[in-house]
Amino acid sequence: MGFIRGLLLIPVLVCALPAFIVLYVLILIGEVNEGTLRSLYASEIRKFGFTAGFRRFMENIFVPAYRNHTQSFVLGAAGFLVMAVGLRGLGVIAVEWVFVALGIEFMLLTLWALTMYFAPEEKAHEQGAANGNGAKQAAPIANQKELVEGIRELSTHIAFLERRLAVTESKFEGLGKLDTAMQTLSTRLNLLVSDQFNIRVRKEFEQLLSEMARRSTEEKGQSDEPRP
Repeated sequence: MGFIRGLLLIPVLVCALPAFIVLYVLILIGEVNEGTLRSLYASEIRKFGFTAGFRRFMENIFVPAYRNHTQSFVLGAAGFLVMAVGLRGLGVIAVEWVFVALGIEFMLLTLWALTMYFAPEEKAHEQGAANGNGAKQAAPIANQKELVEGIRELSTHIAFLERRLAVTESKFEGLGKLDTAMQTLSTRLNLLVSDQFNIRVRKEFEQLLSEMARRSTEEKGQSDEPRP
């Protein structure tokens, strides 16, 4: 059973691998008030092991310090994606740039999902009645629901952009066919003009030959006349 679960986790790990790469790059170069992230991460791993240490590092160090940074990265990548699709629609850039923007957005969105997964649940404490016996009432923020709604909205936008990209590609294909037809028409017109030019040259040459023959006949007739 564990082997089957491991096989099922392989696609998830493959999809999340770029996000883990970005996360570990941030750990290598990032700093907080307590010190560098890599030293704090190594300390947590030594004390509590890899699984528990990684969870404690994410919940207590990385998420509080870089939660807003990760969200800003996701929004910036979404802006880059919208700009790439718009420029592709205008025919300014190649379609490969759209795929690059989609890859960056997916990678940062996965990193944001990982950050939100380790974010602690916040609880609001409210005062009770005037008798002073206040009761703590948990008010969860439902970060996971917000994340799901954000991913769903982003998926809708991406699907809309993909449809616009497909329409733009079809228009470019139509323009390519029109350009091919124009080139074919231009070639035929050139051939037609060339044929007309050849006909005109041939007529001029025939007229020249007729004029030369007429003059030759006249000169011969004048030479055959008897001299006085």
